[in-house]
Amino acid sequence: MFFIIIFLNIFLRVFSHEILKYTIEEKLPINTLITDLSKELNIKSNGFFQIYELLPLNKNLLTIHNETGHLIIKSILDREQMCLKRQCSCNSCEIILQLSIKLKDKIIYKIIEIKIKDRNDHSPNFDKQSMIHVIHIKENVPLGYRIILPSASDPDEGFNSVQSYRLDGPDSDDFDVDFSSYDIPYLIVRSSLDRQRLSSYSLVLTASDYGEQPRSNSIQLDIHILHTNDSIPTFVQSIYSIDIREDTIIGTTILKVEAINDNNEKIFYELLTESPFIIDRLTGQIQLSKKLDYEREKSYRIIVKAYENSIPTYASIFIRVIDINDNPVLMQIKVEEHITLKQKENDKNVIFIQENTLVGTTIAHVILNDLDSFANGNPYLQLRTTEPPLPLIYKLIYQNNFQNTKLYSLILNQNLDRELKSIYNNIQLIAHDSGTPTLHTQLYLILNITDINDCIPKIITNSTIYNIYENNPIGYIIGKLIASDCDI
Repeated sequence: MFFIIIFLNIFLRVFSHEILKYTIEEKLPINTLITDLSKELNIKSNGFFQIYELLPLNKNLLTIHNETGHLIIKSILDREQMCLKRQCSCNSCEIILQLSIKLKDKIIYKIIEIKIKDRNDHSPNFDKQSMIHVIHIKENVPLGYRIILPSASDPDEGFNSVQSYRLDGPDSDDFDVDFSSYDIPYLIVRSSLDRQRLSSYSLVLTASDYGEQPRSNSIQLDIHILHTNDSIPTFVQSIYSIDIREDTIIGTTILKVEAINDNNEKIFYELLTESPFIIDRLTGQIQLSKKLDYEREKSYRIIVKAYENSIPTYASIFIRVIDINDNPVLMQIKVEEHITLKQKENDKNVIFIQENTLVGTTIAHVILNDLDSFANGNPYLQLRTTEPPLPLIYKLIYQNNFQNTKLYSLILNQNLDRELKSIYNNIQLIAHDSGTPTLHTQLYLILNITDINDCIPKIITNSTIYNIYENNPIGYIIGKLIASDCDI
């Protein structure tokens, strides 16, 4: 069996497609105009505008007026909901489109990148179970002593998310809050504690963002000062950090936390954060209780409590999920309005094109997406056939590593003649990822060449001289002429 195989350097980003970039706020009204592409691109003649999404989950978010080129919002774009539905990255929410403009004598292609700008529409939020947080501190702890505090979450981005914590209340100057390590707030002892002077504090911990209209939320801190000889459990580590693979089996022990005390009293453990993990309250062993999915949640931050006789202490656990190559490449084929694409029952895609199509014409576009990390994703295309010649070549025209997305053009590279070859069978598009072992997706193409009237009829009779008698009746057959035409 003979194969024609074409490879392409995958490190290039953009070939011929110019990128048009826009930034819009989230939650704009439906039918809001993003841009007038006809005016922006100086399209003076009548054009036919089309767009299609390059990211698999970004369906029906935007629309374009085919004649005017007005790019319009079709659905409410809620950045946080789009992140939750994996319609965009939580760190950089973008919609990526390909634009084609069909003019009288050519087709113009552009890439459109639309960044969804975050609006400060969420307040910092503490876990409802922790609206009153109790802390026990011995009176003889040194200055600078640190205790983990509850942290607030905010789905907004950048300055619109949690940026600071502060303490308010009587004698709050005896303490401070440090928010410089792992995005966890710590209570810092600034003044010497004296149980005889003050045995407890009732303070308010407030988390704030730095949005244009700042938002905040608060919880109550009840701090109890203990005698020097009182026993209080202490974690061996205040912060635990581990990596686990997303294919880790449910029930696997991933970590053991440990707290110690001075009186050998039994210490109990409890997880305060909802997560796919459980803890043995007696041993501190943490096990996986639900299946992990890197594509849905890449990390977890968990607060663990250790306590004896109702006196608690806290530690923080960071769990990073390691991606495995469990997602094959998603492959889509898009054709222009003047080209027909049909899918047969055997999953073969048939493209119908006229035999007078010019060499260099873009026949179709192939979109590759991979939901895995870039190390396991980074998809690339391979084109081959078992029945040469191969009438197509492919060209990488756009690459977005952050979204693991690539766009290729399938380009006609030889003249077609339906009378010589009407069908090109067994054209294989193979999309590979970069994981180990590699996963691939395969798609079959049939190129069906449609006829145009390009053949002149030919008379193939050897002689056109006939001898006849006179007085033959009307309708008498004098002779026969045979002609042929290679067109349909």
